[in-house]
Amino acid sequence: MNQVAAFTSSDIYEVAPTGRGDSLAIRKRHAILWLTGAFWGLHALALWVADLLDRHPHLLKAAAVRIGLTLIGLALCYAIHIILQKLNGRAWRRKAPIVLLASLVAAELFAWCSYFALAYAKGTPIHVAIEGSGVIRTLVPWTWFFLAWVGLYLAVQYGFEAREEERRSARLRSMAQSAKLQALHYQINPHFLFNSFNSVSALILDGRAEDANAMVERLASFFRVNLATDPEIDISLAEEIALQTTYLEIEQARYPDLEFRIDLPEALGPAAIPAFLLQPLVENAVKHGGASGAGATFIAISAREDSETLRIVVANSCSTIAHQRCVSGTGTGLRNVRERLSSRFGTRARLATERLGTSGFQVTLAMPLSYRA
Repeated sequence: MNQVAAFTSSDIYEVAPTGRGDSLAIRKRHAILWLTGAFWGLHALALWVADLLDRHPHLLKAAAVRIGLTLIGLALCYAIHIILQKLNGRAWRRKAPIVLLASLVAAELFAWCSYFALAYAKGTPIHVAIEGSGVIRTLVPWTWFFLAWVGLYLAVQYGFEAREEERRSARLRSMAQSAKLQALHYQINPHFLFNSFNSVSALILDGRAEDANAMVERLASFFRVNLATDPEIDISLAEEIALQTTYLEIEQARYPDLEFRIDLPEALGPAAIPAFLLQPLVENAVKHGGASGAGATFIAISAREDSETLRIVVANSCSTIAHQRCVSGTGTGLRNVRERLSSRFGTRARLATERLGTSGFQVTLAMPLSYRA
């Protein structure tokens, strides 16, 4: 009996390392901090250069005042940031009036702070006179200044949110693909299981206890590996062939006229192949060969290397009646194998079917040749 190793399973729903979302949030905060600092820092630097060109009589005092005003501006931006956080998730038509009002208030506060601070820096007397035109001329530039910061803030925030949504979509696609592979993995043919138990029962009734025990051991080995193996991992071609050999030996108990041949060069034994890739093809070969009632039938599995490409051929004899179904290539098994190859290798892999005379059929898989580490 072939010894088939069990492979360690893994949780396919572990879609992302823990903390990746937190890392993205930290990067977003850092980007907003750098943006706000650069926004106000460049503004203060430009005005200080203007003071320098104007030969300001108290240049150091003016620089200190500019730094103080920058800190006030940063505090006002932080207050708007808190408001935006509170409004997170609301429709923009509800958010916009609040953001505009917050910018107007921030502009008014900063304008008064600027007036008193610059008057102090120049040593000029303070005259508080509120005129409508003057208020408008003061508020409009500063309001646009804060709105410009809000626009940049939202642009950075939406950029990171778009990246997070892209990652989330990728994780969901990965989960969907994993769930699909897992469903295919656990899709055990109920007829195979039912008929195998019937064969065991028949062997026992015929007094062939040793044969029945051997078949039960093969079934246990086959299903142990089937249930324990993660369908997303790559296993060696030798392991895959050993598993299919166990499956065919089980089927031989049901179909005594079934013969099979394995041609696996030793050098290709360690070649990597998606787990259970050949299972649907071998099941189809049995279905249209041994199970077709055509008498003596054969199944051949062979592998070869062709210019860094691994080619695997599964061929089987086929009854005349079932031959058209064999060559149609529209069955679930072939479709599943095609989808797995496409998902794993893209356009670098292909599946081809071929009629062998009037009573044969073969499937050829081609994929990039690589070896398990």
